[in-house]
Amino acid sequence: MRGLSTRGDALATQADTADAATLTQMRSQLDALAEQIKLESGLLIPLGKEGVLLAQHRHNLANWRALIASQYTSALKTLGVRLLILIVLLAVVFIAAELWRRAVMNYVRDSRRRYQLLLLRRIALWSLTILIISFAFASELGSLVTFAGLITAGLAVAMQSVLVSIVGYFFLIGKYGVRVGDRVQIGEVTGEVIELGLVRLHLMEIGGRGQLGPTGRVVAFANSIVFQVSSGLFKQIPGVNFAWHEISLTLPAGSDYVTAKDKLITAVTTALKDSRDEILRQTKEIQKTTASGSGGDSQPRVQLNFAGGAIEAKIRYPVHLSNAAEIDDKVSQELIRVVTDLSPHPPATSKPG
Repeated sequence: MRGLSTRGDALATQADTADAATLTQMRSQLDALAEQIKLESGLLIPLGKEGVLLAQHRHNLANWRALIASQYTSALKTLGVRLLILIVLLAVVFIAAELWRRAVMNYVRDSRRRYQLLLLRRIALWSLTILIISFAFASELGSLVTFAGLITAGLAVAMQSVLVSIVGYFFLIGKYGVRVGDRVQIGEVTGEVIELGLVRLHLMEIGGRGQLGPTGRVVAFANSIVFQVSSGLFKQIPGVNFAWHEISLTLPAGSDYVTAKDKLITAVTTALKDSRDEILRQTKEIQKTTASGSGGDSQPRVQLNFAGGAIEAKIRYPVHLSNAAEIDDKVSQELIRVVTDLSPHPPATSKPG
Protein backbone atom coordinates (compact mmCIF):
# COMPACT_ATOMS: atom_id res chain seq x y z
CA MET A 1 0.00 0.00 0.00
CA ARG A 2 2.84 2.29 0.82
CA GLY A 3 4.43 1.63 -2.54
CA LEU A 4 1.26 2.44 -4.39
CA SER A 5 0.95 5.63 -2.46
CA THR A 6 4.50 6.64 -3.33
CA ARG A 7 3.90 5.87 -6.99
CA GLY A 8 0.75 7.93 -6.94
CA ASP A 9 2.54 10.84 -5.40
CA ALA A 10 5.26 10.60 -7.98
CA LEU A 11 2.72 10.49 -10.80
CA ALA A 12 0.93 13.46 -9.30
CA THR A 13 4.16 15.37 -8.98
CA GLN A 14 5.05 14.46 -12.56
CA ALA A 15 1.65 15.60 -13.77
CA ASP A 16 1.97 18.83 -11.93
CA THR A 17 5.39 19.39 -13.47
CA ALA A 18 3.98 18.63 -16.94
CA ASP A 19 1.08 21.00 -16.40
CA ALA A 20 3.46 23.73 -15.23
CA ALA A 21 5.63 23.25 -18.32
CA THR A 22 2.58 23.32 -20.56
CA LEU A 23 1.35 26.46 -18.90
CA THR A 24 4.75 28.05 -19.24
CA GLN A 25 4.88 27.12 -22.92
CA MET A 26 1.37 28.43 -23.52
CA ARG A 27 2.22 31.60 -21.66
CA SER A 28 5.27 32.06 -23.85
CA GLN A 29 3.20 31.52 -26.97
CA LEU A 30 0.59 33.98 -25.74
CA ASP A 31 3.29 36.53 -24.99
CA ALA A 32 4.74 36.01 -28.45
CA LEU A 33 1.29 36.41 -30.01
CA ALA A 34 0.65 39.52 -27.96
CA GLU A 35 3.97 40.93 -29.06
CA GLN A 36 3.21 40.09 -32.69
CA ILE A 37 -0.26 41.64 -32.42
CA LYS A 38 1.28 44.73 -30.88
CA LEU A 39 3.76 45.01 -33.76
CA GLU A 40 1.13 44.39 -36.41
CA SER A 41 -1.29 46.86 -34.83
CA GLY A 42 1.48 49.46 -34.85
CA LEU A 43 1.72 48.97 -38.61
CA LEU A 44 -1.96 48.55 -39.43
CA ILE A 45 -3.21 51.65 -37.64
CA PRO A 46 -0.98 54.12 -39.62
CA LEU A 47 -1.81 52.24 -42.82
CA GLY A 48 -5.48 52.60 -42.01
CA LYS A 49 -5.04 56.30 -41.42
CA GLU A 50 -3.13 56.59 -44.71
CA GLY A 51 -5.92 54.75 -46.47
CA VAL A 52 -8.48 57.19 -45.07
CA LEU A 53 -6.34 60.17 -46.16
CA LEU A 54 -5.82 58.59 -49.57
CA ALA A 55 -9.54 58.14 -50.06
CA GLN A 56 -10.13 61.73 -48.98
CA HIS A 57 -7.49 63.04 -51.38
CA ARG A 58 -8.95 60.95 -54.20
CA HIS A 59 -12.32 62.51 -53.51
CA ASN A 60 -10.81 66.01 -53.47
CA LEU A 61 -8.92 65.36 -56.70
CA ALA A 62 -12.08 64.14 -58.35
CA ASN A 63 -13.89 67.31 -57.26
CA TRP A 64 -11.02 69.47 -58.51
CA ARG A 65 -10.99 67.71 -61.86
CA ALA A 66 -14.70 68.25 -62.21
CA LEU A 67 -14.29 71.93 -61.27
CA ILE A 68 -11.40 72.39 -63.72
CA ALA A 69 -13.37 70.74 -66.48
CA SER A 70 -16.30 73.05 -65.74
CA GLN A 71 -14.05 76.11 -65.71
CA TYR A 72 -12.36 74.99 -68.94
CA THR A 73 -15.72 74.62 -70.63
CA SER A 74 -16.83 78.00 -69.33
CA ALA A 75 -13.57 79.61 -70.50
CA LEU A 76 -13.99 78.10 -73.96
CA LYS A 77 -17.53 79.44 -74.15
CA THR A 78 -16.37 82.90 -73.00
CA LEU A 79 -13.52 82.84 -75.51
CA GLY A 80 -15.89 81.82 -78.26
CA VAL A 81 -18.28 84.65 -77.39
CA ARG A 82 -15.42 87.17 -77.27
CA LEU A 83 -14.06 85.95 -80.59
CA LEU A 84 -17.50 86.24 -82.12
CA ILE A 85 -17.93 89.78 -80.77
CA LEU A 86 -14.39 90.64 -81.93
CA ILE A 87 -15.06 89.35 -85.43
CA VAL A 88 -18.35 91.25 -85.62
CA LEU A 89 -16.79 94.52 -84.40
CA LEU A 90 -13.82 94.20 -86.73
CA ALA A 91 -16.15 93.42 -89.60
CA VAL A 92 -18.18 96.55 -88.81
CA VAL A 93 -15.02 98.67 -88.61
CA PHE A 94 -13.58 97.35 -91.88
CA ILE A 95 -16.92 97.69 -93.67
CA ALA A 96 -17.20 101.29 -92.45
CA ALA A 97 -13.61 101.93 -93.59
CA GLU A 98 -14.39 100.50 -97.02
CA LEU A 99 -17.52 102.68 -97.31
CA TRP A 100 -15.41 105.66 -96.25
CA ARG A 101 -12.85 104.87 -98.96
CA ARG A 102 -15.49 104.45 -101.66
CA ALA A 103 -17.22 107.68 -100.64
CA VAL A 104 -13.93 109.57 -100.79
CA MET A 105 -12.99 108.08 -104.17
CA ASN A 106 -16.42 108.80 -105.64
CA TYR A 107 -17.25 112.25 -104.22
CA VAL A 108 -13.91 113.99 -103.49
CA ARG A 109 -12.35 115.31 -106.68
CA ASP A 110 -9.42 117.19 -105.19
CA SER A 111 -6.47 114.78 -105.04
CA ARG A 112 -4.93 116.59 -102.09
CA ARG A 113 -8.12 116.49 -100.04
CA ARG A 114 -8.63 112.87 -101.06
CA TYR A 115 -5.16 111.96 -99.77
CA GLN A 116 -5.86 113.70 -96.46
CA LEU A 117 -9.17 111.89 -95.97
CA LEU A 118 -7.64 108.53 -96.85
CA LEU A 119 -4.80 109.15 -94.41
CA LEU A 120 -7.29 109.94 -91.65
CA ARG A 121 -9.18 106.78 -92.60
CA ARG A 122 -6.04 104.67 -92.26
CA ILE A 123 -5.16 106.15 -88.87
CA ALA A 124 -8.71 105.75 -87.53
CA LEU A 125 -8.99 102.19 -88.87
CA TRP A 126 -5.84 100.84 -87.22
CA SER A 127 -6.39 102.79 -84.00
CA LEU A 128 -9.87 101.31 -83.60
CA THR A 129 -8.57 97.85 -84.52
CA ILE A 130 -5.89 97.97 -81.81
CA LEU A 131 -8.37 99.26 -79.21
CA ILE A 132 -10.97 96.61 -80.04
CA ILE A 133 -8.44 93.77 -79.88
CA SER A 134 -7.01 95.08 -76.60
CA PHE A 135 -10.39 95.35 -74.89
CA ALA A 136 -11.61 92.06 -76.36
CA PHE A 137 -8.91 89.98 -74.64
CA ALA A 138 -8.50 92.06 -71.49
CA SER A 139 -9.56 90.19 -68.36
CA GLU A 140 -9.17 93.15 -66.00
CA LEU A 141 -10.08 96.47 -67.56
CA GLY A 142 -8.86 98.40 -64.53
CA SER A 143 -5.35 97.04 -64.87
CA LEU A 144 -5.43 97.59 -68.63
CA VAL A 145 -6.53 101.21 -68.25
CA THR A 146 -3.85 101.86 -65.63
CA PHE A 147 -1.18 100.23 -67.78
CA ALA A 148 -2.33 102.14 -70.86
CA GLY A 149 -2.25 105.40 -68.91
CA LEU A 150 1.31 104.80 -67.73
CA ILE A 151 2.43 103.81 -71.22
CA THR A 152 0.74 106.89 -72.73
CA ALA A 153 2.36 109.22 -70.19
CA GLY A 154 5.78 107.68 -70.83
CA LEU A 155 5.40 107.94 -74.60
CA ALA A 156 4.16 111.52 -74.34
CA VAL A 157 7.30 112.51 -72.41
CA ALA A 158 9.77 110.45 -74.44
CA MET A 159 8.31 111.29 -77.88
CA GLN A 160 7.12 114.82 -77.27
CA SER A 161 8.83 116.29 -80.33
CA VAL A 162 7.61 113.49 -82.58
CA LEU A 163 4.02 113.82 -81.36
CA VAL A 164 4.08 117.59 -81.83
CA SER A 165 5.40 117.08 -85.36
CA ILE A 166 2.61 114.60 -86.12
CA VAL A 167 0.02 117.10 -84.87
CA GLY A 168 1.74 119.81 -86.93
CA TYR A 169 1.34 117.65 -90.03
CA PHE A 170 -2.44 117.98 -89.85
CA PHE A 171 -2.08 121.75 -89.60
CA LEU A 172 0.17 121.76 -92.64
CA ILE A 173 -2.33 119.87 -94.80
CA GLY A 174 -5.26 122.12 -93.89
CA LYS A 175 -7.29 124.27 -96.28
CA TYR A 176 -4.45 126.73 -96.87
CA GLY A 177 -1.77 124.20 -96.05
CA VAL A 178 1.36 123.10 -97.85
CA ARG A 179 1.48 120.67 -100.73
CA VAL A 180 4.28 119.22 -102.83
CA GLY A 181 5.44 121.78 -105.39
CA ASP A 182 4.59 124.87 -103.31
CA ARG A 183 7.24 127.52 -102.83
CA VAL A 184 7.52 128.41 -99.16
CA GLN A 185 9.76 130.40 -96.87
CA ILE A 186 10.70 129.11 -93.41
CA GLY A 187 12.82 131.58 -91.49
CA GLU A 188 15.61 132.58 -93.86
CA VAL A 189 15.23 129.55 -96.14
CA THR A 190 13.20 129.74 -99.35
CA GLY A 191 12.54 126.58 -101.27
CA GLU A 192 10.12 124.30 -103.07
CA VAL A 193 8.39 121.51 -101.16
CA ILE A 194 9.52 118.17 -102.55
CA GLU A 195 8.20 115.91 -99.79
CA LEU A 196 5.68 116.33 -96.99
CA GLY A 197 5.86 113.49 -94.48
CA LEU A 198 4.09 112.74 -91.25
CA VAL A 199 7.01 114.07 -89.18
CA ARG A 200 9.18 116.17 -91.52
CA LEU A 201 8.96 118.20 -94.71
CA HIS A 202 11.81 118.59 -97.19
CA LEU A 203 12.53 121.69 -99.29
CA MET A 204 14.69 122.09 -102.36
CA GLU A 205 16.48 125.34 -101.53
CA ILE A 206 16.16 128.15 -104.07
CA GLY A 207 18.83 130.83 -104.24
CA GLY A 208 18.10 134.53 -104.47
CA ARG A 209 14.62 135.98 -104.34
CA GLY A 210 13.05 133.96 -107.07
CA GLN A 211 15.42 134.89 -109.88
CA LEU A 212 17.79 131.96 -109.41
CA GLY A 213 17.14 128.25 -109.55
CA PRO A 214 17.67 125.47 -107.02
CA THR A 215 20.98 125.46 -105.16
CA GLY A 216 21.06 121.65 -105.05
CA ARG A 217 20.64 121.50 -101.27
CA VAL A 218 17.69 119.79 -99.58
CA VAL A 219 16.59 121.32 -96.28
CA ALA A 220 14.57 119.27 -93.77
CA PHE A 221 12.26 120.85 -91.18
CA ALA A 222 10.19 119.18 -88.49
CA ASN A 223 6.46 119.71 -88.88
CA SER A 224 6.45 121.27 -85.41
CA ILE A 225 7.71 124.43 -87.14
CA VAL A 226 4.06 125.56 -87.34
CA PHE A 227 4.02 125.96 -83.53
CA GLN A 228 7.23 128.01 -83.34
CA VAL A 229 6.87 131.77 -83.18
CA SER A 230 10.50 132.63 -83.92
CA SER A 231 10.57 131.14 -87.43
CA GLY A 232 7.31 131.45 -89.31
CA LEU A 233 6.18 129.59 -92.42
CA PHE A 234 5.18 131.68 -95.43
CA LYS A 235 3.51 130.36 -98.57
CA GLN A 236 1.27 131.52 -101.36
CA ILE A 237 -2.42 130.75 -101.11
CA PRO A 238 -3.69 128.09 -103.56
CA GLY A 239 -3.89 129.43 -107.11
CA VAL A 240 -1.53 132.35 -106.46
CA ASN A 241 2.12 132.36 -107.53
CA PHE A 242 3.31 135.94 -107.82
CA ALA A 243 5.29 138.36 -105.68
CA TRP A 244 6.12 142.08 -105.59
CA HIS A 245 9.58 143.22 -106.63
CA GLU A 246 11.03 146.67 -106.14
CA ILE A 247 13.59 148.79 -108.01
CA SER A 248 15.01 152.06 -106.69
CA LEU A 249 16.64 154.69 -108.91
CA THR A 250 17.58 158.35 -108.71
CA LEU A 251 16.01 160.70 -111.24
CA PRO A 252 18.17 163.23 -113.06
CA ALA A 253 18.24 166.73 -111.57
CA GLY A 254 15.95 169.20 -113.27
CA SER A 255 13.56 166.55 -114.60
CA ASP A 256 9.84 167.05 -114.76
CA TYR A 257 9.04 164.63 -111.95
CA VAL A 258 5.33 164.33 -112.74
CA THR A 259 6.11 163.46 -116.36
CA ALA A 260 8.92 161.15 -115.23
CA LYS A 261 6.58 159.31 -112.89
CA ASP A 262 4.02 158.80 -115.65
CA LYS A 263 6.70 157.53 -118.03
CA LEU A 264 8.03 155.11 -115.41
CA ILE A 265 4.56 153.68 -114.80
CA THR A 266 3.96 153.36 -118.54
CA ALA A 267 7.31 151.61 -118.99
CA VAL A 268 6.66 149.10 -116.24
CA THR A 269 3.13 148.43 -117.54
CA THR A 270 4.55 147.79 -121.01
CA ALA A 271 7.09 145.32 -119.58
CA LEU A 272 4.35 143.44 -117.73
CA LYS A 273 1.85 143.20 -120.59
CA ASP A 274 2.61 139.52 -121.37
CA SER A 275 1.91 138.36 -117.80
CA ARG A 276 -0.82 140.88 -117.08
CA ASP A 277 -3.77 138.52 -117.53
CA GLU A 278 -2.29 135.83 -115.27
CA ILE A 279 -1.52 138.34 -112.53
CA LEU A 280 -5.06 139.73 -112.76
CA ARG A 281 -6.48 136.23 -112.38
CA GLN A 282 -4.35 135.58 -109.32
CA THR A 283 -5.35 138.93 -107.85
CA LYS A 284 -8.99 137.89 -108.14
CA GLU A 285 -8.14 134.67 -106.31
CA ILE A 286 -6.72 136.73 -103.45
CA GLN A 287 -9.88 138.85 -103.38
CA LYS A 288 -12.04 135.72 -103.21
CA THR A 289 -9.97 134.29 -100.37
CA THR A 290 -9.89 137.36 -98.12
CA ALA A 291 -12.90 137.86 -95.88
CA SER A 292 -13.24 141.54 -96.80
CA GLY A 293 -12.97 140.87 -100.53
CA SER A 294 -10.21 143.48 -100.89
CA GLY A 295 -7.04 141.81 -102.04
CA GLY A 296 -5.52 145.00 -103.48
CA ASP A 297 -4.75 145.47 -107.14
CA SER A 298 -1.92 144.38 -109.38
CA GLN A 299 -1.06 147.80 -110.78
CA PRO A 300 2.61 148.82 -110.65
CA ARG A 301 3.37 151.72 -108.33
CA VAL A 302 5.94 154.49 -108.43
CA GLN A 303 6.73 156.48 -105.31
CA LEU A 304 8.96 159.57 -105.33
CA ASN A 305 11.02 160.34 -102.25
CA PHE A 306 13.32 163.26 -101.50
CA ALA A 307 16.69 161.86 -100.35
CA GLY A 308 19.98 163.77 -100.02
CA GLY A 309 19.08 166.61 -102.34
CA ALA A 310 17.91 164.23 -105.10
CA ILE A 311 14.64 162.61 -106.02
CA GLU A 312 14.56 158.82 -105.58
CA ALA A 313 11.93 156.77 -107.37
CA LYS A 314 10.85 153.42 -105.96
CA ILE A 315 9.03 151.22 -108.46
CA ARG A 316 7.06 148.23 -107.18
CA TYR A 317 5.56 145.75 -109.64
CA PRO A 318 4.13 142.20 -109.52
CA VAL A 319 6.01 139.32 -111.12
CA HIS A 320 5.07 135.72 -111.74
CA LEU A 321 7.53 133.55 -109.81
CA SER A 322 7.96 131.08 -112.65
CA ASN A 323 9.52 133.75 -114.91
CA ALA A 324 10.53 136.41 -112.40
CA ALA A 325 14.05 136.86 -113.82
CA GLU A 326 12.73 137.45 -117.34
CA ILE A 327 10.22 140.03 -116.12
CA ASP A 328 12.90 141.81 -114.08
CA ASP A 329 15.09 142.09 -117.18
CA LYS A 330 12.25 143.57 -119.23
CA VAL A 331 11.38 146.06 -116.50
CA SER A 332 15.01 147.08 -116.12
CA GLN A 333 15.39 147.63 -119.86
CA GLU A 334 12.27 149.79 -120.03
CA LEU A 335 13.36 151.84 -117.03
CA ILE A 336 16.80 152.38 -118.51
CA ARG A 337 15.18 153.58 -121.72
CA VAL A 338 13.01 156.07 -119.83
CA VAL A 339 15.90 157.41 -117.77
CA THR A 340 18.00 157.69 -120.92
CA ASP A 341 15.29 159.87 -122.45
CA LEU A 342 15.24 162.04 -119.34
CA SER A 343 19.01 162.48 -119.11
CA PRO A 344 22.05 161.53 -121.15
CA HIS A 345 23.64 160.05 -118.03
CA PRO A 346 21.25 157.47 -116.63
CA PRO A 347 21.68 156.74 -112.94
CA ALA A 348 22.59 153.29 -111.66
CA THR A 349 19.68 151.13 -110.67
CA SER A 350 19.56 148.73 -107.76
CA LYS A 351 18.79 145.08 -108.11
CA PRO A 352 15.11 144.16 -108.09
CA GLY A 353 13.85 143.18 -104.67
